[in-house]
Amino acid sequence: MSKRTLPLLLAAAIALEGCGLSDPYSQHPNRAAAQSAPTPAPGRTLTSTGSATSVLARFADAWVNWSAPTLPQERAVLLALATGQLAEQLRQDAAQTVKTELQEVSLAYSRGRYVGVIQEHDGQAVVVTFEEVAPVGGQAQGAYHVYLARTEHTTHGWRLAEWQPATDS
Repeated sequence: MSKRTLPLLLAAAIALEGCGLSDPYSQHPNRAAAQSAPTPAPGRTLTSTGSATSVLARFADAWVNWSAPTLPQERAVLLALATGQLAEQLRQDAAQTVKTELQEVSLAYSRGRYVGVIQEHDGQAVVVTFEEVAPVGGQAQGAYHVYLARTEHTTHGWRLAEWQPATDS
């Protein structure tokens, strides 16, 4: 997927009714949020990931909702939904104990929601989230974020093989 096609895909998705994207200021329930399955409680494992869309929604929800004290459990949820290089990257991130310890003593957190996905062929997808992040000592700020993702069907069901922020440089 080229950087030029991303804005076109997003504009098309927003223009289409019922695509899962919604007005963040609307008081109506978010239909896209209803599509995402709830993440398991800490200590529980994920046994089935359903469809590629379901695993994207679950991963996005776990990615944007974290707090410093519960970060290890939330990383475990992400790891359970990942495969390949993404799983290895998540394991390496979890091994950074100094970083984790600093986050645990802070009041940093992120809250958000999965907004929608644009599926492409070969498991490629564009995922949109709304995230409100409160940095250490700062005030929370919300914004939409776009991620480029790729799903794979494994022997354990659908898993994410790639997850990266979409940025223009």
